Amino acid sequence: MSESLGRLTRLGFSSLAECLLCAPKEFLDFLEPIHLLPIPDQQQKHYLVLTLTAQELLDKQGLAVHDWNKAHRLNMRAVDGRGEGITITVFGTVRDWTHLVPGDSLHIYAEVVTWKGRRQINSPELIPEDQRGRICPIYAGKPGQVKATSVSEAVAKALPQIDLAACLLLEQLGMRESDFRDFTGLGDPVDLLRHLHQPPSMALAERALVLAKRLSIKAILNRAERNQARYPVAGSLIAINRQTVAELIDRVPFPLTGDQHQAITEIISDLRSPFPMRRLLSGDVGTGKSLTFMVPAVAAFTAGAKVAIIAPNQLLVPQIANEMRGYFPEVPVTEVVSGSRVGDGIIVGTTAVLAQAAKHGLVFDLVVIDEQQKMSVGQKQALLSDHTNFLEATATAIPRTLALVQFGGMALSILRECPVKKEIVSRTVPKQERARLFDFLNTVIGRGGQVAIVYPLAEDKGDGERASVEAAFERFRTRMTGRVGMLHGKMSGEEKNAVIDRMKAGELDVLISSTVIEVGITLPSLRAVVIVHPERFDTSQMHQLRGRLARKGGKGYFFMYTPEDIEDTARERLQLMVECQDGFTLAERDADLRGFGNVDGDSGEQTGATRILFWGIDLSRHDIEAGNKALIKEAQPAPELAA
Repeated sequence: MSESLGRLTRLGFSSLAECLLCAPKEFLDFLEPIHLLPIPDQQQKHYLVLTLTAQELLDKQGLAVHDWNKAHRLNMRAVDGRGEGITITVFGTVRDWTHLVPGDSLHIYAEVVTWKGRRQINSPELIPEDQRGRICPIYAGKPGQVKATSVSEAVAKALPQIDLAACLLLEQLGMRESDFRDFTGLGDPVDLLRHLHQPPSMALAERALVLAKRLSIKAILNRAERNQARYPVAGSLIAINRQTVAELIDRVPFPLTGDQHQAITEIISDLRSPFPMRRLLSGDVGTGKSLTFMVPAVAAFTAGAKVAIIAPNQLLVPQIANEMRGYFPEVPVTEVVSGSRVGDGIIVGTTAVLAQAAKHGLVFDLVVIDEQQKMSVGQKQALLSDHTNFLEATATAIPRTLALVQFGGMALSILRECPVKKEIVSRTVPKQERARLFDFLNTVIGRGGQVAIVYPLAEDKGDGERASVEAAFERFRTRMTGRVGMLHGKMSGEEKNAVIDRMKAGELDVLISSTVIEVGITLPSLRAVVIVHPERFDTSQMHQLRGRLARKGGKGYFFMYTPEDIEDTARERLQLMVECQDGFTLAERDADLRGFGNVDGDSGEQTGATRILFWGIDLSRHDIEAGNKALIKEAQPAPELAA
C-alpha cells in the first residue's frame, strides 16, 4: 500500500487515490451568504453573515465568567445588514469562538427561530474561512471505527490524484471511457469526481450524487454479468451418473422437500459441466441444507473426485461427518481439525484443512464451504484451483437481491421448505415479567425439554457486567447443581464437545451459552431459547438461534428478554422477529430498514469491507431490483429480431 490509510481500509480503500470513490451524504451551500435575517421558524438553515455587537460567557450554573476554559455557554448579540438585532447562543464547547470580538463579522450556518416572541439562533455552526464561497461536501464515517473527519481529510489529501482515481473508478465499474460518457453524459470520470468533492454549484453536486447512485447499481450488475460469463476449464467436469444420485436420495430415510430436489439437481448439473461451479446454497434454518450438499459431495466422490467440506467450527465437524456416515456408511470420511492429518475419503474439517492441503499438495475437485461468512476471501481462494468446483452454503437466508450485491451474481439455490412440521412462538419479555419467564422455563424442563439461555458476552471481565456466559453460569449452577452446562467460544474444542454430548444425552437441562450455538448445531430436545439483551444481536443471529428449536419438529419457544430499556430502533427489530418467521422475508425487511449502503464482504471479525463502488451511497433493495429489471429489458432483443 503506497499510502498510509490506517482505519480507512475498513471502508474498503486500498490507496489514497481510491478515497475519492466516496460520496458525500450531503452538501452545504456556502457560496452566497445572506446579510439580512430570514423569516424565522422555517426549519431551514442558512449561510448568514452578521456583525457581532456583544458577547457574554456563562458557566454551567449560568453565572458570568471571564475565562473561556471555564465557560459552558456563550451568549452573543449581533445585527444584520439593516441593523436588526438577534440573540445567538452557543452551548458546550465554546473554544472555536475565542478569536471573535465585537465588530467582527460572524459567518454562521444556522436556523432562525422565535422564543417568547423574539428571534434567536441556537447552536450555530461557525463557518471556517476556507469553506466560505463554495459548496462543502459532508462525508459519512463508519460508527465506532472511522470518523467522518478522517474521511474528509483523506479526500482533501487525495484530490491531487484525481486522475488516478478516475481510472480506478472505470476499473471497478468494468467500463470503457466511451461507455462512461454514454451512461452519464459527462465528458470524463474526473468531471464526476470533481462535482462530488469540489462542486461549482448545488445543481451539479446533486446531479453527481444521482449519477454516483446509478453507477453503484451499474457496478453491481456489471460484476454479476462478468461472474456469469465463465469459460470452460479442463478437469472441471465431474462425470456424475444421475442414476447414482437418485439411488443416494432413495437411501435417505425420509422424503426430501421439493426445494432440496431442485437444489441437488442444480448442483449436479453444474458439476457435470466443463465450467467450474460457483454456486451459493442459501437455506433457511431447518430446511435440510447439510443433506442437500452431502448428496452431490458423495456423488462426486463416487465419480472419482477429491472432495472437501469445510465447517465453520470444530463442533460441527463430527456432526456433519457422522450424519454422512449414517446415510452413506460405505463412503470413507476423514475429520480434520487442528492437530489432525488428512486421510482417505471425503475430507470434513475446519480451516485446518488449508494447512494440510498445502503440506500434502492436495488439489480438490469440489470444495463445499458451510457458512461462508466465517471464512475470509483469502482462505477460500487458498482451497481453489482453476478447475475446482465451489459451493458456498449458508443457513443465513439470503434473498436473490442480497445475493446479487454480496456475491456478484453467483448462481443461487434456495431452500425455504422445512422437511418437518414445527411451530415456534416468539415474543419479547420485559424485566417485570422475568419471574413468569423462569416459571415457564421450569415447566418446559419438567416436561422433558431443554432450555438454552444465550448471552452476548462470553467471559466475565470483573467489571460488574452480568450479561456474560460465565457470570450467568455461576448464578444458575448454585440453583440447579449438575444440570446446567456452559458453552462459549473461549473454551477448548474438547470442552465444547463434552458439553454438547451431555446435552444430546439428556444429562443437562439448561445450557448457558454464547452465540457459538448459532450455526448448525442440532440439539433434538431443545424446546426454549432465551436471548438476554437481544438489542445487542442482529436479526440474522437471532433467527439462527431461533432455528436451534424443534429441529425434529413440534413446538418451541423463543424469548427475547430485555432487562433494560431499549431504543425504538432496537424495539422495531425485535418486533420484526416476533412478526416474521421466514428467514428470507426477514432478511428482505431488515435490508429495507438498513439499506445495502456498504456491504461487508468478509466475516464481521475482519476489518476488510467491500464497497458498492462509492462509499456512502445508500441503496435500497428496490433500487437494485429496478436496475436489474432495466438491464434485463435492455438485453432482450427487439420484437422483430426475436421473431
